Amino acid sequence: MKKILVVILCFLVLTACEVINQYGKPENFKYFSGKTSMKEIDIKQINDQQFIPVNDLISSVDGSFTYDRLHRTLKMEIDNQGYKLIYGIPVIERNGVYLPIDTVKLLEYEGEVYLPVHFLETVLGLDVSLLDAKVKFPWTNETLVVSTIESISILEKDWTVGEMIDYLSFLQKPLEDATVSTIPNHLPGAKRPYRNGFHEGIDWYAYASGQHISITTPVFGMADGVVVRADHDYVEYPSSEVRDQDLALTALVGETPEYIFDRLRGKQVWVQYENGVMNRFAHLYAIPENIKVGEKVTSSTVIGYVGNSGTSGAVNNDGTQLHLHQDILVYGEQFWKPFTLEETLQIVVGIFGK
Repeated sequence: MKKILVVILCFLVLTACEVINQYGKPENFKYFSGKTSMKEIDIKQINDQQFIPVNDLISSVDGSFTYDRLHRTLKMEIDNQGYKLIYGIPVIERNGVYLPIDTVKLLEYEGEVYLPVHFLETVLGLDVSLLDAKVKFPWTNETLVVSTIESISILEKDWTVGEMIDYLSFLQKPLEDATVSTIPNHLPGAKRPYRNGFHEGIDWYAYASGQHISITTPVFGMADGVVVRADHDYVEYPSSEVRDQDLALTALVGETPEYIFDRLRGKQVWVQYENGVMNRFAHLYAIPENIKVGEKVTSSTVIGYVGNSGTSGAVNNDGTQLHLHQDILVYGEQFWKPFTLEETLQIVVGIFGK
């Protein structure tokens, strides 16, 4: 009789739960447990917006977090789920999958790290109430989470060149009829002395791609996916002096902090595909109005137009540096990290052809 009750109970829990779809779109989590308690966190009003301290959140739910002040990167583990946010970037990564949510932004204030109150509802799927400058929510201990994604890292697997080519072979070229460049400086891993770092993606320049490129050249979505970032409100560096200040910091610390790296990529669109693959399209000139966070795209969808935003050419308004930069990530890691430069070249050519 007990076995029958357990089977019925498990069935009810499973049917009540909403799973996370293949692109990582968050659904409300459904939990089953006999131990639920109310948690409360003091709300901090900052610039007429409501925030909660990350430290208080983590203490309430028995999670853990680290905050890298150089890179301004927050990593949290909450209920066996891993989350990552970077200051200034309106994207949330959960277990290596980027979520179609652009309303949750990390905030640094007076030496402490904050998240907006609606993180609890929007990302964690909790029922919250606000009362007396506090946010209250039910939290279940010893939680059975039915909707979950296992955390995956490509660095934990021994990849062959052929395996990575097969894994990424569903991606089409982002520029119609263009040839992928084999110039070492255009490929991942190339040194970038001007910002004390390394190139992380693939550059598509006119002179190396056998194709005329201008600000009217469309960039295509490459495969079926969902938009997780679209910089319609992008603001360019106001002057070369301000951009140089960021570059001076990279020289001081000997690397490129994540939040500065993002500024240097200019206007961007990010698309999440199946199996943890995500593409960052950078330095765009413009983005069509219909390209919004949460919208589905295909290989024939125009997600933007080639530009030079974020580069010295854009800041100086001299028309130089016009190209498309794209980063391919697999569960939050650059696809080329497990490989040598020569192997990376083989992969790029294997995906996009000679």
